[in-house]
Amino acid sequence: MTTSTTTPNPSLTVLGKKIVFSTAVQYAGRGLQMLLAVVALKLISNFLSQHDYGIYGTITEYSLFFSVVANLGIFANIVRRMADNPRDGRIFISGLALRLISAGIIFIIGIFYLLLSGSDPLFIGCVALLLVSLFLDFITSVCDGMLQANYLMGRATLALVAGRLVSLAGIFLLTVQTAALTGMGAPADTASLPPILAAAGAPSALFWIFGASIAGSLVTALLSLYFVRARIDWSWKADPELIKKLFWTSFPIGLVSTVNLLYFRFLPDYFATLSLTEEQFATFNISFRIAQVVSLLSTFLMFSALPGLREYLAQKHWQKVLKLLRKIWIFLAACGLALVVFGSLFGAPLIELLTHKKYFLPEFWFVLPLMFVLAAVSYGYDVILVVLFALEKDWWLFKRELLALTIALLFFGAGWLIPAALPSSVQLKLLLIIIGAIAGETTMLILGAIKIKKSLGLLTHEKK
Repeated sequence: MTTSTTTPNPSLTVLGKKIVFSTAVQYAGRGLQMLLAVVALKLISNFLSQHDYGIYGTITEYSLFFSVVANLGIFANIVRRMADNPRDGRIFISGLALRLISAGIIFIIGIFYLLLSGSDPLFIGCVALLLVSLFLDFITSVCDGMLQANYLMGRATLALVAGRLVSLAGIFLLTVQTAALTGMGAPADTASLPPILAAAGAPSALFWIFGASIAGSLVTALLSLYFVRARIDWSWKADPELIKKLFWTSFPIGLVSTVNLLYFRFLPDYFATLSLTEEQFATFNISFRIAQVVSLLSTFLMFSALPGLREYLAQKHWQKVLKLLRKIWIFLAACGLALVVFGSLFGAPLIELLTHKKYFLPEFWFVLPLMFVLAAVSYGYDVILVVLFALEKDWWLFKRELLALTIALLFFGAGWLIPAALPSSVQLKLLLIIIGAIAGETTMLILGAIKIKKSLGLLTHEKK
């Protein structure tokens, strides 16, 4: 493990300032992005019927699943490697090449599966558009890995916000122009749509909504490349040997991320689709999306801490590691508690504010509070993930993720087996689905905390 030549063994105060600034910039950018996302979500949810929004959510989850598979842990690995040498252009270009190759292969498989299964052409077209947008986002993520390692997330945030503004502008033009003709909150019909949409029927609005994301992703990717180009020792030549090394060192954490998101996001979504109508799934999916967004709070913090944490671990400054982790634990525990309390109190008004009152079904009152519990537990999970990743315990994480997945599947399976004729069967199914995700995430939190204490020798240190 080589050490950085830019900030050798920074003091906890200096590192703390860098982490706080990097995280604060990301939070500010994420706050602005969330505001833009709220406006876009409200425009889309008011524009689409509950049935069409259910389709919208299904398309999104299907595409994001293949995005997770194609990720291969490359972003995290690039942050880890560039933390050791923040200006290395070879790592950046080779990581970018690997990222695009993996995305191209996996996304093509996703499209071919839909073609072979005889899916609706509109569904396939929307998935293809979203995958193009995600392909561009993969370019951005590699840039973000480099900028993260150099504590330049202000530039990454600027690029992200600029792209989201462009995407929102496209959605605004579509939904507001059509809503002015049809009446806000009512599904558009073919006769009142703009000519380009009317030619393919009202559901084609989904096609144009996903199409608007491509322009935004392109702007973000181009700006991110520009910022990276000005910072690193640029090299256009990818190193085949380095690409192979990046792949094999990224592969374990890629498996960890994939398994985690199976029980944290995709399997709950899948089992929910088996139990719910399109209208009910729309309500579930909106709550799920809110929880997924707030769960990113800890992700930004931990990846901001990763370069400095890596530095301390490399030089065996255990005291600094311990102090840094204590501060992070206290902060995230307070955030998690506040999230659960305030989320439970204001869940229903929040959904109505972000979307439309039609998306709040009283019988699903428990969904959003439990989603906030899941997000709060994920804060601790992110600490476990990044610390053990910095310690290069990737395969240990993967083996425990399989155990967590097994525990979650027991709850998912129990929910699936509940007879439909049973009173409140849908509510019981959803309850077990969400509890299953919480159980899996909690398993990793407990096992990971024990592993960290053993790996760092904290128990021995405390006795001394």
